[in-house]
Amino acid sequence: MRNLIIRNTPDIADCFELRDIPSADGKNIYEVFCENGKIIVCGDCKISQAMGYYDYLKKYCGINLSHCGNTELKVTEAPIFEGKLTKIIPQQKRVYLNYCTFGYSMAFWKWDKWEKEIDFMAMNGINMPLAVVGTEAVWYYTLREMGYSENGALRELSGPAFWPWQMMNNIEGYFSLTDVKFIESRAELGKKIIDRELELGMTPIQQGFAGMVPKSIKKAPKADFGRARMSMVQSWCNFPITFIVDPTDPAFKRFGRALLENQKKLFGAYHYYACDPFHENEPSVKTRDYLFKVGRAIDSMYKEFDPESVWVMQSWSLREQIVRAVPKERLLILDINGAKHSENEEFWGYDFVLGNIHSFGDRNTLHGSVKLLAENAYSKLNAPNCVGTGLFPEGIFQNPLYYDLQYKMLTEADEINLDEWLADYARRRYGTDAEWAVNAVKKLRESCYSDACTGRETGSPIALRPTTNFTHAAPNDHPELRYDNAILLEAAQSLLSAEDCETDGYLFDVCDITRQVLSNYAGVLYSRAMQGFNERNLALFERSANGFLKICEELDDLLQTRPELSLSTHLREAGELALSDKEKENFELNLLTQVTLWGPINNPSLYDYAWKEWGGLIKTYYAKRWQSFFERLAMEFPHKHSKFSTVTKKQRDDRNTYLGNPFYKSYAQFETNWLRTCDPEPPTDGDTVALARRLIEKYADKIKKGVTTEGI
Repeated sequence: MRNLIIRNTPDIADCFELRDIPSADGKNIYEVFCENGKIIVCGDCKISQAMGYYDYLKKYCGINLSHCGNTELKVTEAPIFEGKLTKIIPQQKRVYLNYCTFGYSMAFWKWDKWEKEIDFMAMNGINMPLAVVGTEAVWYYTLREMGYSENGALRELSGPAFWPWQMMNNIEGYFSLTDVKFIESRAELGKKIIDRELELGMTPIQQGFAGMVPKSIKKAPKADFGRARMSMVQSWCNFPITFIVDPTDPAFKRFGRALLENQKKLFGAYHYYACDPFHENEPSVKTRDYLFKVGRAIDSMYKEFDPESVWVMQSWSLREQIVRAVPKERLLILDINGAKHSENEEFWGYDFVLGNIHSFGDRNTLHGSVKLLAENAYSKLNAPNCVGTGLFPEGIFQNPLYYDLQYKMLTEADEINLDEWLADYARRRYGTDAEWAVNAVKKLRESCYSDACTGRETGSPIALRPTTNFTHAAPNDHPELRYDNAILLEAAQSLLSAEDCETDGYLFDVCDITRQVLSNYAGVLYSRAMQGFNERNLALFERSANGFLKICEELDDLLQTRPELSLSTHLREAGELALSDKEKENFELNLLTQVTLWGPINNPSLYDYAWKEWGGLIKTYYAKRWQSFFERLAMEFPHKHSKFSTVTKKQRDDRNTYLGNPFYKSYAQFETNWLRTCDPEPPTDGDTVALARRLIEKYADKIKKGVTTEGI
């Protein structure tokens, strides 16, 4: 814990003294007070001390630490204060991370980012993080033991941006690895991560085994799978079928134990093992008796490997018969969206963690009900088997206000006063309690963080694959804007009224909120362009379409002033993780494919699932698609009775199928070619505030008055 303080606040590290205290009737507790000119941080464990340290920094040093701006602590003074900070944490287990987070946000992280993230976890009270970095090495060495060649084993393993979905049994060998040195580097990184988590008193949740094996395992000379019962798994989102070895077959335990033993050799074994049998697919046999046997078989494998093992299961694909086959003390259920417990009789008395998932695909839409967070669902839940809280986002690089509150609520016992918290957040985020700061946060609460913005994100009209009928930009998002954009505009205007604020959080928010305001307005222009097209009003169509494309250009320029909102930055990080030129190209394609087509490349159903309004991506990809779309519509104006439509006969997730007509087939040529030729410009040193102010002033009256065609 001392080292955590030195890493994060070196200038004041000597001002802190750490003390151990007993727990509060088995619950974590911390106390912070001043004595003899020192800040005394007491806790019943290192995580409690980290929480006390962080609470002091927030209350008395005014810090805001975030993934989106304000990413570094800059504290040079340690104020002495009167009284004592005391907090007892009712949640025994505080669980963090979704498999998808490792693909959308963390795929290309090196140790420097992981070190900061683990400290951040500790300061926010997280004591059970999902720890699956390096599992590629576990699989690689297991396959090698089964008789696979070096290249043969690598071919079975998906690249960093897609590896989480292989762990979830959805895909296999997508953008497969090519360099065994990368495997070794992942093992080294995974060991560093787990060792640091253990050093801080966390309990890592490690990877288990749910049955997916390579189809080629039958031919592996040392696998002994010749007579194993294996079943084909239906295609997941158009990807090739995968194979599962029957959990009741001896081969299941043999392969699973080999994985667990290799994982133990590389990282150690820490008793919690995550796996989800039949995740997002169906078992080949659906009888209650068979599912019960599946549960028994998996639990038996874990128990034989580790007598203290606890199976960690997501509620997403939970099946009652599998659950009931496991003794209650040997299973922990993660209710990752916080809704499944009420649908399943509070999980029949099994321990569970009440969670929140919030973001999908790490799409950077501003959204989420802060009131719902502040009400603290955990405190209102009358279920003694709810043993904690969890945060399970698919991505973490968006919505800084929402996440700051969500991290806080992981350890809160009761509902909090939202107005007070928002005012405090503004002070910490922007370094001032000026009226403009408080008002900006208030307007965010009334718009993108209002009660209406629960559930899935609002789709981006810019990232939408152009269509004559807007339904969803990505699977299961919201096509409609659920708040008044004029109120969000007021938040941007309030921020821009500041005269001298220079915190990194302020600069990020100026850029990000302006982005959202203009993206929302682009949706209005799209609707007006389609109205002009359908009514054969050429003037309306041209003004609206040109206005839409202009916003794309202007937003790209703005976003390029923030490196974390630039495609070039992320592409560089992907390439830097590689240890060979061949793997560098592979990893760059990993990233570019994930944020666009997702896959499979030849016919993706998940296209644009992980869209991002990023500089460089808008200019080279989204805007190009829209320009060709509007040009195609313009060609129809001479034909007064044209019924041109892009809507495909078949629909999936209420969206057009990717290759559903000749129009989209031509788009596919552009999109796949973009993957091979993309070379985005690097971030610029442009003045974020000046650019944002110019854009807000330009569009403010149109947004306020609802004017969408005049003066575009």
